[in-house]
Amino acid sequence: MVHYHLRRGGVTRVIESARDVLVANGDEVVILSGEPALPGSREEGIRVIPALNYRRSGSTVVAESLTEEMKKEASAALGGPPDLWHFHNPTLAKNVLFPSVIRELASQGERVVLQIHDFSEDGRPGNYTTQRSFFDSQANFEETLYPTARQIHYATINRRDHDFLRAAGIAASNLHVIPNAIPDLAVRATPEERPFSKGKLFAFYPTRGIRRKNVGEILLLALIYGDRVDFATSMRPENPEWQETHDEWGTLAKELDLPVTLGLADGDEYPFLDLLGWSDFIVTTSIAEGFGLAFLEPWIAGKPVMGRDLPEITRDFEANGIHMGNLYRRIDVPVDWLEEKELADAVESMLRRSYLAYDSPLPRNAVKQTLKAWISKGRIDFGVLSEPFQVRILRKLKNDPALLDKISIPPLALYPAREIVERRELIRRVYSLENYAKRLEEVYGRVLLSPVGKVGHLATRKVLAQFLNPARLNLLRNG
Repeated sequence: MVHYHLRRGGVTRVIESARDVLVANGDEVVILSGEPALPGSREEGIRVIPALNYRRSGSTVVAESLTEEMKKEASAALGGPPDLWHFHNPTLAKNVLFPSVIRELASQGERVVLQIHDFSEDGRPGNYTTQRSFFDSQANFEETLYPTARQIHYATINRRDHDFLRAAGIAASNLHVIPNAIPDLAVRATPEERPFSKGKLFAFYPTRGIRRKNVGEILLLALIYGDRVDFATSMRPENPEWQETHDEWGTLAKELDLPVTLGLADGDEYPFLDLLGWSDFIVTTSIAEGFGLAFLEPWIAGKPVMGRDLPEITRDFEANGIHMGNLYRRIDVPVDWLEEKELADAVESMLRRSYLAYDSPLPRNAVKQTLKAWISKGRIDFGVLSEPFQVRILRKLKNDPALLDKISIPPLALYPAREIVERRELIRRVYSLENYAKRLEEVYGRVLLSPVGKVGHLATRKVLAQFLNPARLNLLRNG
């Protein structure tokens, strides 16, 4: 298995889970990483190759050298050449050498799994541009970023990404979904023990408050339900630019006297798992997720989830019989609360920047397409708006609470203990490590049986088109 690093995060958790279940099944596994494992993590089976770490420049000669070093390290660790190579997030352009390394391995007849957790095409234009600039021509970029061959298989963590790659041209036989396993959580604290929010419910949003987490909507929920519920998020962003926006939300919450505390787990006073245990329910207002752990993991801790639905993600759960009640798809507010020209100008500016960032022409009527997707019957979803628009709406509602009758109020209903236990056990069963191991072994079996063929490529524009769609963009994420 190959990744840039083993820092704390979702991809590292997936890699470690995969290693553990494969080793338990008798397979030999080596992890090649650009950095050592974090202190306290299991270190066996890890080989560090610094050139795998984040890298924005290099050459094809350096890539060829890295390929040989990887083969040498893997063979030394395994006692012979690997049966297959499993790369994680290889197209995210965190290391511009990865696509060339993968193409070289496949050209040598190596069997390869490319597991994509995140796309540089999905709101990460800086990554995409960095990768493109590595190659000396657009042709080389096209021919290298998404290699195809009978011995190259792609894996995604959700059905949406699977469908996007299929639509872009990846053969169905070489495309798989490997959902993440959901680990148990050692949560022992209970709501009765919490030292605050006595006489009220406590809703916890376990998130780092970056823009796509839609922090302004937490303030809106607090404005609606604040007489009964206290709200809190867990962590402040690490990015200084995002910290400024995050802190402005904290200032506004105080100004409007809303029961919201941001970054409650940042200090030493309240441990994260205690906050999780103390909560009556978990809330999420995120406008974009990958696998959707935020919808499932709280149930493992016995906590129901309320908040914004992301149907592209939650449809996978529904297909497994895990029904996502208590979620809303929109919070509609009258669009005439906003200046029509100002909104249209903001949308046009967002679209132009987004398409320019990917060196793509803006489609005709793109602004109209976007507004048509956002507005329904004279109402617009709060979650597609950027911070200035959201702030304006919050102030308007605070100044005149009677206007709450003009917006769609999201549901808030707690579950009985029996239903929470049933949901928890269903999620444990569907997303167990045993099922994850079974699926992983199935995919590996197909890869190992694949014949070796000539290496071709997928047109990068076809992948980009799945994401760079006016109706999919959002002022909060792309503005």
